[in-house]
Amino acid sequence: MRRQLPVHSPVRMPDVARAAAVTATGRAPDRQELESRLARHFGAHDALLTDSGTSALVLALRLTAAPRAPVAFPAYGCVDLVAAAIEAGVRVRLYDVDPATLSPDLASLRAACVRGVEAVVVAHLYGYPADVAGAALVAADFGVPVIEDAAQGIGAALHGQPLGSFGDLTVLSFGRGKGVTCGGGGALLAATDTWADVLRAAEDLLVSPAQGWAPLASLAAQWALGRPSVYAIPCAIPGLRLGEMVYRPAHEPRAMSNAAVRMLGAAWDEVDDAVERRRANGFRLTTLARNARSVRPIRVVSGGTPGFLRMAVLDAGARSPAPALGIVRPYPRALHDMPELWPIVAPGGRRHPGADELVRSLFTLPTHEWVDERDLAASERWLNEPRLRMIGTSTPVTTYRRSEVGVP
Repeated sequence: MRRQLPVHSPVRMPDVARAAAVTATGRAPDRQELESRLARHFGAHDALLTDSGTSALVLALRLTAAPRAPVAFPAYGCVDLVAAAIEAGVRVRLYDVDPATLSPDLASLRAACVRGVEAVVVAHLYGYPADVAGAALVAADFGVPVIEDAAQGIGAALHGQPLGSFGDLTVLSFGRGKGVTCGGGGALLAATDTWADVLRAAEDLLVSPAQGWAPLASLAAQWALGRPSVYAIPCAIPGLRLGEMVYRPAHEPRAMSNAAVRMLGAAWDEVDDAVERRRANGFRLTTLARNARSVRPIRVVSGGTPGFLRMAVLDAGARSPAPALGIVRPYPRALHDMPELWPIVAPGGRRHPGADELVRSLFTLPTHEWVDERDLAASERWLNEPRLRMIGTSTPVTTYRRSEVGVP
């Protein structure tokens, strides 16, 4: 019955109970204090709390691009990127991703900008820093803003600054499996006074917040079922579609619920401890992967410090996922293969071999607080499985120096 979670955000039941007790009084929480706290952490001028990271991205796209204007998106990433683009009413011009680093292929990004875009979206994946600084230099050559999608980047850093500190606008997510969760919510950060003014002007566009008992119910369910001893139960319920790449349409952006605001303050207090545990497990798994024969760990970009929301490897053989161990293929399709995206793809695109390589070869291993010694030992055995065959992959087996894969 034991089944490991691929990714997990800590949930403390006493925090949920306190948030429920305060919510029951009907008093509105101090949103401004929490927004100021987030802004200080990320070095932003202002922050706006939303009901999800997807809603924050919808708002960011509307603030940076005219309706039907093209925006540069990575060709590999979360399906919610597509949902946000459709809801925002923009078109998408895809650029490729370097499979060795999960970072933008800057030559491909420049080619997309040459064809014309009004903004560039850069997404950090699985807690690995993308070279958003390099992407920003490309975007600056064309005079367009950068939207930094740091939904999966909490706890990671680039050049000593936390991910989320580099975009003109930055998207955060506090949903399930994002490193820190309040049951559902997000935030949009503004890097400068000018963007902060735009952000505050857009605040009136948000639907008014609800009390929000649903996030607290979700958190209670995560607390009860989000552990290896019982996780097999929700996985056995087909309607939950856990672990699948499911497209869900976005909606008009709303303000974060009152309950989620209260819960996020408590969850944020514990984020550093969670990151420290993930990072310890991630570095250990990276060392194990570096010594394995037919896999290679994702290489951390220069100046980057991973947060290891998950630990990621490229498989040069023919391994299968090990769901009982939490070892999965995270995104089974590149964005250019999603039919929902096709009606809004800007003309002039092409196939993106880096994204296709990630679909074929990428696996993620869990790093969260429920990973124990037996999980690490089982992951080591999986990493050292004999290579059976080479089918449809061009991933070379490369040995990196320890510093190149982020191992101290």
